[in-house]
Amino acid sequence: MLTRPILVFGQFRREDLAVISEAAAQSACTVSHASSIEQALAWLDEHEAHGLLCHSEDSEQLAVQTRSRAGLSRLPVLTLSDKLSDLDFASAFSWGADDVVPLGLLRPLITRLRALPKESPTAPGEKRGTALVAEGERVRRTTVARVLRNAGFALRFAVTPDDAEHFVSDTSLSLVVVSRELLPSPAESIRAARAAGSTANFIVCSPPREIKHDRAALAGMNGVTLTDSFAAPENVLFVANELGGGRTNNRKSARIPYGVRVAFRGAGRDTDEYGFSYNISEKGVYVRTLAPPEDDEAWLELCPPRVERHVRLVGRVAWRRPFNYNESATVPPGFGIEVVDGGARDRALWAEGYERLAETVGASRFPVS
Repeated sequence: MLTRPILVFGQFRREDLAVISEAAAQSACTVSHASSIEQALAWLDEHEAHGLLCHSEDSEQLAVQTRSRAGLSRLPVLTLSDKLSDLDFASAFSWGADDVVPLGLLRPLITRLRALPKESPTAPGEKRGTALVAEGERVRRTTVARVLRNAGFALRFAVTPDDAEHFVSDTSLSLVVVSRELLPSPAESIRAARAAGSTANFIVCSPPREIKHDRAALAGMNGVTLTDSFAAPENVLFVANELGGGRTNNRKSARIPYGVRVAFRGAGRDTDEYGFSYNISEKGVYVRTLAPPEDDEAWLELCPPRVERHVRLVGRVAWRRPFNYNESATVPPGFGIEVVDGGARDRALWAEGYERLAETVGASRFPVS
């Protein structure tokens, strides 16, 4: 039987390496261990890796260098964590991880290794036109570029304010993702780009303190939206999809980006898995994970927006998206839940949290199907 080579990177206890080896053996994978970035990059140059497992303070640096290589931009990256807090998920996704797995537990790792594609990564297509990523910070630039490249965009880059001002008016671009730090007056620059003939969609990445001001300045401009510059790079893809028309669905309320840890299990099962929400609607949750429940009904526990306690909800699994290379990655892997039941108080808190979030971000910016 063919096995898939996986690279394990970082400092591990002997017992943790034993768990990783056992999980790999039960998942048709073979593992190699590298403890330095130089060793890891050398191994990746010599092997057709099917995945990267990280647990080290240097994981971000390795992931960024790996993502910078076009042939490895789609390589699945799992981070092994001693904890599974909101911060652990948000931090891992910010530098390009595809999932977070509890360190030292066998079953969650087996589930995710088995979910990895049987074939090695292939180069993505460029069917969605050319995107400009105008971002001065290297990690953010690399992770946003990886998400857009995998979604079918060809890429160009701007790393200085002068570059950003010069390139945003390029009429060959279909999408411009620009950091507020490189474009201090985005409304003025976008108007100039439109006057020059640009038909690109614009996503302005603003720090939280500037979002209210920038939203007012950009109000009424077509093909323009904002996103939090500190949010996961996949949020850029979410708003790009929405600007491009989104996807048809049965929701009666707007989908809004929202990230929080989600405990989930198939209804009646004994053990929780953990994922991270990608977006929510009034009666739905999109959970990022490589291990969606196999059951048609699932139990969720998560904290609603602007609410300081967890709620338990019952949902119908509407769809599942595996990690694969056979389609443009318009969304990260995970599953969608339609909330169908739960305690009256919990459902009321969920609805209240959603309404508060919608009021804060201006849900009218997001289309309702």
